[in-house]
Amino acid sequence: MDLEGMDAGQLTELKSQIDIQLVKLETARKANALKAVQEAAEKYGFSLDEIANVAGKRQGGLTKGVPKYVHPDDKSKTWTGKGRKPKWFDEALAAGIAPDQMEI
Repeated sequence: MDLEGMDAGQLTELKSQIDIQLVKLETARKANALKAVQEAAEKYGFSLDEIANVAGKRQGGLTKGVPKYVHPDDKSKTWTGKGRKPKWFDEALAAGIAPDQMEI
């Protein structure tokens, strides 16, 4: 791939695609880790809910869900699609970006 032959728009689009792919890879890694944790919990005779409840009480909070949407420009901002919509999601909708364009 000849990056030097690309203009700013092409590079920005490529960067956006790379950022989205990185989020997808991270989500897949987390899903694999979750599966491994579930199998480990079952090996010891526990459900994942039982383990998560103990861990959540120790940490004093709830665990986050798996992200479904990602901010169009800032890939560190995600939303599970549950609960209150983040401001950035509403702003993206107002700017004409469809929800499926922000799906991970």
